[in-house]
Amino acid sequence: MMQEKECTDIWRKYQAGKDHHNKANMYTLTEKCHRFYEGDQWHGLQSGDEELPVLNFIKPICRYKIAMVAMNDTAIIFSPMDDDPQKAEICDALTEFAAAQWEKGKLDSKKWAVVKNACITGDHYLYCFDDRKPSNSVVTDMTPRLKMRLIDKTSLYLANEQEPNLEEQEWIIIAERVPVDSVRKQAKKNGINEADIRMIVSDEADETQLGVTSADEVQTDNGKCTSLLFMRKTTDGMEFCRSTETVIYRPMEKINGLDVYPVCGMRWEEKMGSARGVGVVERLIPNQIEVNRTLARRAICVKRYSFPTVVYDQDKLLAPEKLGVVGASIGVKNLNANPVGSFVQYLSPAPISGDAANLQAELVGTSRELEGASESATGQVDPTKTSGEAIKAARDQSAMNLNEQSAAYKQFVEDLAMIWYKLWVAYSVQGLKLDNGVLISNADLQNLDIDIKIDISPIDPYSVLSRELSLENALAQQHITFEEYVEALDDNSGVPKDKFRAILDRRAQAQQEAAQAMLAVGVPNGMPGTGMGAQGELPFMGKRRPPGGQGVATASPVMTAGEGMMQNAMPIV
Repeated sequence: MMQEKECTDIWRKYQAGKDHHNKANMYTLTEKCHRFYEGDQWHGLQSGDEELPVLNFIKPICRYKIAMVAMNDTAIIFSPMDDDPQKAEICDALTEFAAAQWEKGKLDSKKWAVVKNACITGDHYLYCFDDRKPSNSVVTDMTPRLKMRLIDKTSLYLANEQEPNLEEQEWIIIAERVPVDSVRKQAKKNGINEADIRMIVSDEADETQLGVTSADEVQTDNGKCTSLLFMRKTTDGMEFCRSTETVIYRPMEKINGLDVYPVCGMRWEEKMGSARGVGVVERLIPNQIEVNRTLARRAICVKRYSFPTVVYDQDKLLAPEKLGVVGASIGVKNLNANPVGSFVQYLSPAPISGDAANLQAELVGTSRELEGASESATGQVDPTKTSGEAIKAARDQSAMNLNEQSAAYKQFVEDLAMIWYKLWVAYSVQGLKLDNGVLISNADLQNLDIDIKIDISPIDPYSVLSRELSLENALAQQHITFEEYVEALDDNSGVPKDKFRAILDRRAQAQQEAAQAMLAVGVPNGMPGTGMGAQGELPFMGKRRPPGGQGVATASPVMTAGEGMMQNAMPIV
């Protein structure tokens, strides 16, 4: 065991955080929540060869809540606080660049992981960093390389566990398991002397590694060790370093201009006086245990008492083991003197009370109702018998109790966007080069009094269906043209948007070819009976223009005399 004086100051802060987490039972409770969500609900029970039943109602509740929060499309929009057109242009470029970064960082999958783990354990985090070094290399490489890494709640250590605002923390530590060989290579690259490098040795995985022991890790030559990423704010930037138990293998490094922690998180539900959140699984565990126990008792009773039991005279039967064999012949002694019924009898099964089944159903149903995840709320209805609008309205009504979680997710994305912006400013000392080659100077980035908006739109099937019906109604009532209808369709719509667009492109090309054909034969512009307008424009082909030339063109089989003269000159489209 290392002496206290041999540990780094960062490691002592980490140990203090571990002590706090152990007192709060965070490690055990977090692992327990994951097990119950995954269905491993008889963990540690010695049941011999008996496989005990599980009725996991926690998972469908969580999956419904996760989907209601995370299934929305998310777009980060940067906008200036004033009406400066130059700032607006830069913000538009940053908005487009953020969309590309979202795709490169695979945030569509990472957001599901954040929401899911926050729902299960109460909170989850995302660590962002630029893969470039904050040194002279940034001068020659002006294209950001943002990386995002998911951080479990038990791997994040805070200076003040009672302060929910991460930006108010004095320091933050992120713990991770790293191969010793990798740490030694980084230490050598960072100029650490050989004596200190030899002090970097493997250690065993402890209770902080959820569901992982030393036996579960891949056994390499030198094993793994716990590495700590330490960060703290200064007056003009952010300081970072990395440490093992005895060696700081990446010395303290300062990034000027970075005034926010590059860590953002989502808490599912606020917990009074705590920086952590409360998830859904924790409060459902007692009910889930009772449901499983009741189900196990019912299963045991059914196996023991719900089937006939054979009773026989072992002195009169020659092969009693054949009583359970279908179609077997069984010999008996003195059959003539006694009937078979005196040798073999069956005990009728005892009746089982329905109270246990009723209790089990009540526990499951009431738990789902209280969590706002009943069958009607989760959309378990026949869509062929119910309109999409009615289903959407019912689900929106049931999702009102998730408004707090939706707001927390939106705040998480806003914090992420602000971290991106701050990283761009801090690392792009010679300018920010966008994907399209546009270069934004560092001064222009710093001068942005930026406002971040999050655009969220639902993408569940019933919401998409509702938008399709609205567009179809607008088209039927002639409020929009067919072209506008096609352009307004969602990309994930069930309507074949691409095929409609291809048809419109072919029509436009045919009209253009017809116009060129008429000009080639020398038809003068504006000539009566030609069907051409005063400026050589084509008429509404196959369409009827409303009186006065205003309004929306509608399909009509009627053609004017001038249009009839051109039937041989142009195709009917």
